[in-house]
Amino acid sequence: MAKIAEFQEPLLGHTLEIEMVPTEDLEVIEIQRKPSQYHVKRLADSIRKLGFLVPVIGIRRDGRIVIIDGQHRYLAARELGIQELPVIIVPEKLAFDLMELNVEKQMSLREKAYVALNVYRWWRDVDPERKEADLELRDAIESIHYVTLGLAYEKAPKLFGSAYESILHRVDRWLDLPLNEALSVREERAGLVLEVEGLVREAVAKLQELGVNHPFLPRAVVSFANPIGRKRIIEESYEEVMGKLAENVRRLIENPQQFLSFRFEEEPAP
Repeated sequence: MAKIAEFQEPLLGHTLEIEMVPTEDLEVIEIQRKPSQYHVKRLADSIRKLGFLVPVIGIRRDGRIVIIDGQHRYLAARELGIQELPVIIVPEKLAFDLMELNVEKQMSLREKAYVALNVYRWWRDVDPERKEADLELRDAIESIHYVTLGLAYEKAPKLFGSAYESILHRVDRWLDLPLNEALSVREERAGLVLEVEGLVREAVAKLQELGVNHPFLPRAVVSFANPIGRKRIIEESYEEVMGKLAENVRRLIENPQQFLSFRFEEEPAP
């Protein structure tokens, strides 16, 4: 890698670097959307005519440069056989905010969860004794329930995450624990989500046997079994609420007929 320059970002004064990086030393961050081949082709045509004029943006990680903005430009350059690319290197701490702000479409729940989990792990790696409830961390992560969902999505990418979001948003609270301890609690909480998920899938299968079909059936099952309704102030702990939710879904599995009189209305976003 050949460093070309170092400069101060003109508004906030962040130190940035520009390097020429071999394409073989570049990779795209794992939470990026699936690339559009149409967009890659159009960019390749443009680069062929004009040259590679806009650097990609990346962070340093494990001896490589990870692209956080410029996935399509990078793929187009590879198709053209370009051997190295100009990269603006930004501090990893800024990368997560940049990914949230610099997206063509609003991020899905899964993408928000993965970004939150990456931010959380970054803080855990650089400052493991920092409390999870620290104000700086709370400012960096939109909502802590996204971290729990991110851990659950890692183990079950097809998780019906949106079915649980309204509940988790209200009961999954920040922990007054150091990050190196809090992560274990988060993993346990994600495990409770996955336990309920298994029961919900079983309940959905029972209802489908009765002829009940709905595009949001998993969410309807969770709504039916929701032990806290639409309450905003919840006194029960996360573990108590998820335990009651699991028990209510078990009762539904035993007697799916009770669902037939349920009128499902999607809850407003939290």
